[in-house]
This record gives sequence, C-alpha cells and structure tokens, in this order.
Amino acid sequence: MNQRTRSLAIRVANLVALAMAVASNASAQEAAPFIEDARKYVIESVKDKAKLKLNEKSLMNWTNPARQQERGAIYVWTLDERPLAIGSLFTYEVNDKVYAKHEFQSFSSGPMRSSFDGKLAWTPKGAGVEWRNFEDSPQPATTHTARLLQMRQLARPFRAELVSPKEDRTELRLISRPLVEYSSTKNGVIEGAIFSFAVATDPEVLLLIEAFEENLSGTKRTGFRHAFARFHYWNVSVFEGDRKVWDAPLDQSHESNPIGDKKNIEKTYNSYHPNPL
Repeated sequence: MNQRTRSLAIRVANLVALAMAVASNASAQEAAPFIEDARKYVIESVKDKAKLKLNEKSLMNWTNPARQQERGAIYVWTLDERPLAIGSLFTYEVNDKVYAKHEFQSFSSGPMRSSFDGKLAWTPKGAGVEWRNFEDSPQPATTHTARLLQMRQLARPFRAELVSPKEDRTELRLISRPLVEYSSTKNGVIEGAIFSFAVATDPEVLLLIEAFEENLSGTKRTGFRHAFARFHYWNVSVFEGDRKVWDAPLDQSHESNPIGDKKNIEKTYNSYHPNPL
C-alpha cells in the first residue's frame, strides 16, 4: 500500500469512526428522557421482597413512524441476573401534542410490585409467561457463540402477527439479534436470550429462549425451553407453519389506561399513561 492510499484509508476510517460516534451520541441523547423515567421505578418480588435491578443501558431505542410518530427505549429489570420484567417507555403524537406511555411485561413466576416515582403503578399477580420445552431440540452447545446460533435456529420457524381493533393484519418481522442475552446459575439457566417480532424497530411480541440445566430427583437434565409474551395490547398471535401456537387477545382497556388503574394494575402485561392526559 503506497503512502497516498494509506492516507486515504486512514481518512475514511476516521470519518466512519466519527459517524459512529455521532450516531451513538444521538442515540444516547434520544434515550436520555426515558432512562430518567426508568430510574424512577422500584420493582420487587412480592414473595421475598427482593428488589429487581435495572439495566440502565437500553436494550433498544426504537421508532414506529407508521403509528403516531412513536419513539421509545426498552429496559429490563433482573433478579439473580435473570430478566423478570421488561418495560418500553415511549412517546406518541396526536394532533401535534406529545404524550408519554409506559408498557410492562412480567417474566416472573409469581407476583411483583412496582412503583413509579413513589406511586403504585403495576402489581402483576400470576406468572408472566408459560415455559415450554422444545421437543427434540439439540443439547446445548459448549460455547456461547454456538448456543446463540442454536437459539436463533430454534426461533426461526416461528412467525408472528399483529391484528388491530379494525382487523388490519400485520406480519411481524423476527429480529435475529436478541434484545438481551443472559445467564443465571441460581435459576439453572446456562444461556438465555429474548428475541422480538417487530413493526419497523418496534417490538410487539417477545420470544424468550433458554438453555437450561436442572436436577430432578437426582437426575441431571439439559435442553432448551421457550415462552412467548405480548408487548402490545392489540391481538397478537404466533404460528409455527400454519399452526397457531400462542395467542394474546385484544385488550382495549390499555388504550387510555392511567397509571394505577384498578382494572389493569394486576395484569401481567400493562400499558398505561404515567401522567394525566
């Protein structure tokens, strides 16, 4: 490589690095108001009063220009390194006015209690998701990279659909890169990942996959399990081929739901306005 070519390559590399830095800074600025709200949440397990830990790095800063110029950021709260609650904090526009909305989904096996800026916000009562083992799945691989490839392959046969209150149907796009990856020795999770089915970059259905190791009556067993979760109050469904394998019905009570609303506060999925409309 001659001197002129080398100089040009360095200039291009510097420009790319600058562009990435600018994009990263813009993304951080966009997420700034959302992380401030995320920090105002206190979420705890009701059973043992253990406080969940907020992962302050947003899993995704998303936009959905097709629907009321929505934009937001997604955060996860964990206990013993395992995600038990996920929240999308976002804004949308109606008649040139901007509104804030928060939506949460529980992954916990039991009740939780959540407050926002000191105000009771969400108290999901039951299990947030239903875990099912993959039948005839391979044994978890020995490396992180190989296990992630296995989980992507297990996710691939599924497709998801969003149906509006007017019965308009939207095929959702499976995003191959997980929102988050994790492991939890205390819970027997060798490796876990949360995948999403999205409109634009807005997740509407979540797919959790875990490589697990458990001991039942002295017998060690490993494999993969999965669970689905809604991330929108519209009707969402998941199919494997032509067979529907999971469904969450339309729940329009979330459309103008205020924080702490008694009709919705105990649901494992809740979407509400944190401020008066």
